[in-house]
Amino acid sequence: MSIALTILLYPGLAFTLALALAFAWLAEGRLATGWARGAAPWRTIDGAAAAASLLLSGLTLALLPWPLHPAAGWPWVGSPIALWAALEGAFLLPALVGLLAPSTLAARAAVREAQMSLAGRFVCWLALGAGLWGVAGWTLLELPGRLLLGLAALAALPAAIGVGPFGAERGLSAAGAEEGLDEATTGLVRFARSARGGALLAALAVASLPPTGGSIRPALALAVALALFALTALLLRRAGALLPRLTLPAALRWCWWRALPIAVVGLVYLAIV
Repeated sequence: MSIALTILLYPGLAFTLALALAFAWLAEGRLATGWARGAAPWRTIDGAAAAASLLLSGLTLALLPWPLHPAAGWPWVGSPIALWAALEGAFLLPALVGLLAPSTLAARAAVREAQMSLAGRFVCWLALGAGLWGVAGWTLLELPGRLLLGLAALAALPAAIGVGPFGAERGLSAAGAEEGLDEATTGLVRFARSARGGALLAALAVASLPPTGGSIRPALALAVALALFALTALLLRRAGALLPRLTLPAALRWCWWRALPIAVVGLVYLAIV
């Protein structure tokens, strides 16, 4: 019963839908609900990939060690391999479909998005690994290393989820990677993008929490995680309004030569101390 509750409600699919709507509203200034009024958009290849990505995003949240997790004793909760497979599947499956799009403009936009997202997620995984499975604690001496990893993840997150300066290039096509899709399918594809972006942001928020129990109560930890989620989403929206759209080479340089070195320094520091 607790596993079914985990997958369907909290922190599973229902929680994923709520976070996706919140992320779309806070980070992008829109409510991604148009797909719900369409005629079964998941029957197309792009729609089916988006629906699968949405389900994998829900599985990602269900596998995270959330405070007050109803199935905390389930062996898969917090499993590095399961969590990595679910989250990467949520990103890679629609990317693969996009790369095979019949429209040249859509395929070009998908290639750009896939490269930036991969570079950004690589940095984010370093922060997730250290936060969820690292041996570093929360002493004052270890705090600088954790702050560096958090800063690196914050710098790489917009590229990983394709928002702000790393959003779709719409100079050649206003539809971006959704060129050629009908309205309902486009809505579902964009909603799935918000869902996996929200899942990655939520994972980083959970990885930023100190252990519950002696240092912080589970209810307070959950409130802190949700506050971090909302605050970061608002920062992403602000960055998107202030910063210009980056070209693909500039975006990759940002991830590999700015965000990644900060993460490496943080990891080395934590390994030394």
